[in-house]
Amino acid sequence: MTWLITLVAGFAGVPRPMAGIIAWAVIALAVSDTALSVYELIKHKGADEVRAKIEKENTDAIYKGIDARMSLDECIDAGGVYDFGR
Repeated sequence: MTWLITLVAGFAGVPRPMAGIIAWAVIALAVSDTALSVYELIKHKGADEVRAKIEKENTDAIYKGIDARMSLDECIDAGGVYDFGR
């Protein structure tokens, strides 16, 4: 770590204590940025999974509705009375 502080102090032309503060601030910024990026990645992945689940449920409901309509039409065509699944 001292080599980093020396490098910052020499490059920026600031005293060593100020270079230490700058170095730690940069490290803290990098760590927080990494944590935020991981959080966003997990959040979006979870949202995609929930969206896919809802789309699958909607598709299943559409197919159930189509099957029920066809069943009703077939029953009426045959002259029967449909009991609506009861």
